[in-house]
Amino acid sequence: MDEGFREAELASTRDVTEMHAVTEREPVSVWLIVLIMILMFGGGMFLWANSGGFEANVYNANAVSWSGAGSGGAAAPPDPMVVGKRVFTRTCAVCHQASGLGVAGQFPPLVGSEWVLSEDWHGDNHIVSIVLDGFQGPVTVKGEAYNNAMAPWGAILKDSEVAAVLTYVRNEWGNEAPAITSEFVAEIRSQHADRRDPWTQAELQSIERVQVDAVAVPAAEAPTAPETAPATDSTPGA
Repeated sequence: MDEGFREAELASTRDVTEMHAVTEREPVSVWLIVLIMILMFGGGMFLWANSGGFEANVYNANAVSWSGAGSGGAAAPPDPMVVGKRVFTRTCAVCHQASGLGVAGQFPPLVGSEWVLSEDWHGDNHIVSIVLDGFQGPVTVKGEAYNNAMAPWGAILKDSEVAAVLTYVRNEWGNEAPAITSEFVAEIRSQHADRRDPWTQAELQSIERVQVDAVAVPAAEAPTAPETAPATDSTPGA
């Protein structure tokens, strides 16, 4: 019985010793606490500087002023070349390539293309129609024959995006042509709202050539100078 009591006492002593060993462990280093606080402060400052005020429209292309003026006033319209390049990279480059040179025998080039630049019988309305409704069958570009298909993008891209991507390809890689406007795209879209099939070269050639300048676009109002108060004569006795 004494032996059992001694074993129980020894076990109790071990438990107490272990408990004291746990409580006597070294506390967390002060330097570690300081380091954690510095990291938290630095992370908070970085988030504050790059969060854009946690506004939902910080990266909204329709609200960003591309001019970089920083005037605090109304945002300038998005640069169509910037928006157009983004749309092109996402939807067109896989076939026409980032260089705009296309793939020989498969996808026609956009560089110097009479379709893109609206030369000969080709009109701005034709290239807009192709982007909106797609294209299929034989086509001749810069004297070379192609026979492939292009997907329609009208159900995916907004008028402003179609205008931007066409403005981009018409003024990139040495191309030079007037910008396509959203209003022009909307007009062409409305003319063929019921169309469900991709265009062919023969069909487009039968449609009268229309240029973007021929469509009336509402002119932007000229900025008016702020009214100034009439000068007053400050001469004594006046």
